[in-house]
Amino acid sequence: MSLTTEKQTPYATTPASLTEAYYTICPVLVASNIATEFGWLDEEFKRVGAKPTYLRSLADNAGWLPHYRHSLNPLFRDGGAIPTIWAKADLTDTKLVGLTNTQSGGQILVRADSGIYRVADLRGRRIGLSKTPNTERIDFSRAASDYGIHLSLKLAGLSEQEVEIVDLLQPGDAPQLKPAVRPHELWSQIKAIGKQHEDPEVAALRSGSVDAIYSSLGRSLALVETGQFKVIEDLSAHADWTLQIANGPYTNAVNTDFAEAHPEVVIAFLRASIRAGRWINANRQAAAEIFPRVTFLPNAKVAARAIAQHDFVPALSAKNLKGIEIKKNFLRERGYVTNDFNVQQWADDSYLNEALQSLKE
Repeated sequence: MSLTTEKQTPYATTPASLTEAYYTICPVLVASNIATEFGWLDEEFKRVGAKPTYLRSLADNAGWLPHYRHSLNPLFRDGGAIPTIWAKADLTDTKLVGLTNTQSGGQILVRADSGIYRVADLRGRRIGLSKTPNTERIDFSRAASDYGIHLSLKLAGLSEQEVEIVDLLQPGDAPQLKPAVRPHELWSQIKAIGKQHEDPEVAALRSGSVDAIYSSLGRSLALVETGQFKVIEDLSAHADWTLQIANGPYTNAVNTDFAEAHPEVVIAFLRASIRAGRWINANRQAAAEIFPRVTFLPNAKVAARAIAQHDFVPALSAKNLKGIEIKKNFLRERGYVTNDFNVQQWADDSYLNEALQSLKE
């Protein structure tokens, strides 16, 4: 498989020190978010003579696009699977070194007074699906919603031809933000912007331009509390685990050449995540107080519900890898990703195994 060549920027070069590496973490339920808050990522990198640099600390928004394209080297990316799969398939040679299965499948929302009580009632009605005008990155939000809508319709015995999918154009999604030293500093800026502008999906549902939308758990809970909306399908309520991978399992990937040249740095990143994962597992309520800082979950109460049943220690288990394969195949079938790759060959558990062993010792 050939990889496309991306135009280089002044930042798309190897850092001055070969043991300095960029990292980027999505605002999702992964242990590395807690590890950064506690300083454990810095601690573990320092142990091996390395330095982690947060991608969004770069000036002039230079870290925005590489977060999706994995286009800086070396870069650790932990979070949503969709951009990581796209980057591996079509852009960048990476190794998959960890997976975290902590995602909810999402929900289908309608207006509270709509007279709609189940997904089957959406036959002949309009379902909103977000669409970004940005062509430089994969439309991960649309892809995740597309998957959730597709599954919800199947569960209700409906085909996609029996509903009308309405594209809801999102505004430009690369706002000029101040450089952030830690993830929570970035998300606080984005949250402030979000409070000033209603999401086009929610606005369309509120106005009646569409009859239903797909929504993440955190957004759904906040909207339901307004009394204006209700949930008619909750994918997390089903026993079928394959319904829970809208943008997961969450992926931790790193550039292949860097991983092979500096395995000790990869192990350091994973050690920090394992330590944080074990701490979360043992301190759920305390973790729930922290996660709203580094995610878009609205408060600790919602965070406690979201993290209650999950194991936060990264694992390249057979189940997690199968989840990535299912997600990858859906993205290819829908045209979000062009090239194919072997998930089993992408995953390299040697770093995770070494990290786990070193923590035993």
